[in-house]
Amino acid sequence: MSVGSNNEQQLTNNEMLKSYFKTAWRNLKGAKFYSLVNISGLAVGLATGIMLLLWVQHERSYDKMHQQYSNIYQFSAHLTANGSDMTWTKVPGPLSIMAKSIPAVKSITRITEEWDQNLSTNDHSKAMDGNHIAYVDTSFFTLFDFQLLAGSPSDLFQNSNSVFITQTTAQKLFGKSNPVGQVIGFKGPMRFTVTGVLADFPETSTLQFDALFPMDFYAQQFTASGGNYSWKTIDSDLGSYAFNTFVLLAPNADPQQVAQAFSSVYKTARKGDSKTQFQLQNLADIHLIGADGNASALQMVQIFMLVAIALLLIASINYINLSTARSLFRAKEVSVRKIIGANKGQLFFQFISETTLLFCIATIIAFGLIYLFMPLYNELSGKTLRFALFSASVWKVIGGATVGTLLLSSIYPALLLTSFKPIAAIKGKVTSNMGITIFRKTLVVFQFTVSVILMISTFVISNQMAFIRNKNLGYDKSYVFSVPLVQEVADHLDAIKADLSKQQGILQVASSDIYNISSINNTTSDLEWMGKPANSTLMITGASIDENFIPTMKMQFLEGQNFSGTPADSGYYILNEKAVHEMGLKPPYVGQEISLHEQKGTIIGVVKDFNFQSLKTAITPLIFYTWSNRNILHVRTTGKDAQKAITAVAEQHKRYGGNTPYSYYFVDKQFEALYASDQRTGTLFNLFSAIVLFISCLGLFGLATYTAQVRTKEIGVRKVLGATVMHILQMLSQDFVKLIILAILIASPIAWWAMNNWLDDFVFRIEIKWWMFVWVALMAIAIALLTISFQAVKAALANPIKSLRDE
Repeated sequence: MSVGSNNEQQLTNNEMLKSYFKTAWRNLKGAKFYSLVNISGLAVGLATGIMLLLWVQHERSYDKMHQQYSNIYQFSAHLTANGSDMTWTKVPGPLSIMAKSIPAVKSITRITEEWDQNLSTNDHSKAMDGNHIAYVDTSFFTLFDFQLLAGSPSDLFQNSNSVFITQTTAQKLFGKSNPVGQVIGFKGPMRFTVTGVLADFPETSTLQFDALFPMDFYAQQFTASGGNYSWKTIDSDLGSYAFNTFVLLAPNADPQQVAQAFSSVYKTARKGDSKTQFQLQNLADIHLIGADGNASALQMVQIFMLVAIALLLIASINYINLSTARSLFRAKEVSVRKIIGANKGQLFFQFISETTLLFCIATIIAFGLIYLFMPLYNELSGKTLRFALFSASVWKVIGGATVGTLLLSSIYPALLLTSFKPIAAIKGKVTSNMGITIFRKTLVVFQFTVSVILMISTFVISNQMAFIRNKNLGYDKSYVFSVPLVQEVADHLDAIKADLSKQQGILQVASSDIYNISSINNTTSDLEWMGKPANSTLMITGASIDENFIPTMKMQFLEGQNFSGTPADSGYYILNEKAVHEMGLKPPYVGQEISLHEQKGTIIGVVKDFNFQSLKTAITPLIFYTWSNRNILHVRTTGKDAQKAITAVAEQHKRYGGNTPYSYYFVDKQFEALYASDQRTGTLFNLFSAIVLFISCLGLFGLATYTAQVRTKEIGVRKVLGATVMHILQMLSQDFVKLIILAILIASPIAWWAMNNWLDDFVFRIEIKWWMFVWVALMAIAIALLTISFQAVKAALANPIKSLRDE
């Protein structure tokens, strides 16, 4: 073929393509209602589906910024105590030393963290509170690839008084000045020299800190404070599970065998006195799978992935349903084109062009919706997702969502529209094929099945969250705020409590070492009592409190009395019900002798069980004592006097702590924070179920409109023969209601199964009741009827003479 022929062929192809789109545009303009319904459904479905997929992508990307992440593992400790399996993500420090005897280990690093710490400039002219800091080994950067803005991994650490800080911390303390070489204050008089600056930890990193301090400094402080009884160094302390420990293995190493090797070496070091089994979990898994194997977070990501796919399917189904419904109206158009010479391929591409044009418009609108609602979506999801059109990862999501939805939406309608026989269509003998009708009804059932599943899930989640908020925890968390005290302030604790007790608006003042009463986790097995079985491994959580703590938190006594506030309290203990039950003690409990960490004492009281950990876990043994340091102040106030009380505590803090930052937090807010993720899940389910229902109803509205148009003549005849508006309404609605009821019957067992699995994460939970399904079913039917009724009533009220004349 000549060059000229090629050019002519190219020109012909271009003209044909242009013709396809001109015709497609004319058809879209000619069917405004049809186009509006389809564009709206596709745009909302695409926007929501893409945002959901961005969230899923974000959740699955955690900790993968490290080059060697596939060979990095975190230790966890597993043992049986109190009749149940226990899992800790912290392990003893000597495992770092033991690693030298295990060839598969290339490197190991320990991390121990502290919350709510004060950092300041050398002269204390600037200070900041609430810092999350970590003590790390010098091998930290051997495993992790966090970005350094200043300094180098070899500078970690030059000595035990050097520190790496993040970019944000550096800006807060030193502004635009070079932070390297500057001195910061930490832990009162201690001073550290900045030797490196880290870029802020990525949001998709499990590790999140404001500053990194040398493990050597922590080790020195540990030894200086007397160590852990007979263990005087962190490298010899086999009893404290205090370190998050990560290990880098050789590429072909078996993590299970390595973990068994550590367990064996540890047991030997404990002279056989250890039931602990260590396990290794890959770094990329720890965000979504708990160390105990709990995969609820991963399941939630998978559920949201399914919801995103379902949304895109439902948006496609709307288009397919309306296209197949309109096929009867376009039968003559297709037949005329066939008669004048159009082949099946040309017609197929014509209809594909219509879908593509409509889809392009919907996609542009979807992008606008994403940009508009992304800030709100981030607020609801607790993330900082970005819709950057120049990001390759974003285009992976966009490409998958749009191409998949376009293919689903376009191919079947195009095949259907090109299948009509021209002569039959021109004679008006084309009727709706039974297979097409069943297919369309199946799609409607699928849409509403997904909608009902999400509606039931939303209802159950909302009820569980309400149950948690209103549950009697065994203490009163309302109007109590806590204040962490630096040592120079804590040294004057008695004077501060005495002064605050006289202030108006302050009802009670107490102190303890409890940072968060909703999550006390200082656990030990070092408890002895008369008659303790030789093989007993009782784990008990301990907390140091003063004589005011129990009345301030309004806890109730089962037996005995409170601490008195005298030196004699150092020989007394208060336990909870669970503790005396697990210990096998017989009442009366008061007066029985026990020993904690070799500190002998007498049980003076037993408090009723209260929830001091997540409601996802059972209540465990607890012991209160007075002989340990207390640096947390707790103040009970009233709603109207809360600000006065906060100001009064601030004045006392400034009196003894000078310019040291002062922070406080309300106990009820801490409690709510434990369930923030579940609350966000509930909110997102509310949102997605509403969107799925909207798109489904949009399709139902379009189908109802089509049905009313197709049955115009029948409605006219029935009205002439005496049918009432209610009869016509019932006739047009009953088929749709049957489909909704079928969807409810399919959705209910699926929703029950899914929500029962979700509730299994909570020890304290609601029961799923039959009336929940009935309530949601009635709502779904009512919404469907409202959607259908507009067009049904309009058709029923139409003048029958006009309808018959038009026909």
